[in-house]
Amino acid sequence: MSFMDLAKNRYSCRAFTDKAVEPEKLAQVLEAGRLSPTAVNAQPVTVKVIKSPEALEKIRAITRMAYNAPVVLMVCYDEPNCYTAEKYDDKFNSGVMDASIVTTSMMMQATDLGLATLWARGFNAANIESAFEFPDNLKLACLLDVGYADPENGGPSPRHPVRKSMEEFASEI
Repeated sequence: MSFMDLAKNRYSCRAFTDKAVEPEKLAQVLEAGRLSPTAVNAQPVTVKVIKSPEALEKIRAITRMAYNAPVVLMVCYDEPNCYTAEKYDDKFNSGVMDASIVTTSMMMQATDLGLATLWARGFNAANIESAFEFPDNLKLACLLDVGYADPENGGPSPRHPVRKSMEEFASEI
């Protein structure tokens, strides 16, 4: 599949089967994240893999954003190790951006492997960080639900194919 086909076919899955994600596929998804670029190659991103019944029950009790996926990846960043641009007076910290790059790479790799994903951020990160006993320096950027789409209850949102025109999206200056 070409990258453009992959980009067009990927969608946010909100209904998963209970089929387990094969360890070799999960390893490839994580490797795609590990190889992702980060600001100044600081690599502040870490991924917490939730797949045990106990951990899945815990995350599902905190947020509906796990959508009963058999694997939930907590994409986090080590805040003190992120690139900052304070010398430019904009207080930039690369943590969320770096985590987003890593999440995108993992999401696209999962899609290429026939897995479905949902990039989720509709939750209180502090509640999850507390429940999973994160150290103070570790910040949760997002969840990436991974599994096999439930064909009867899943599928793309009706909004999925709606896109801005190229003229609305990009302009020369």
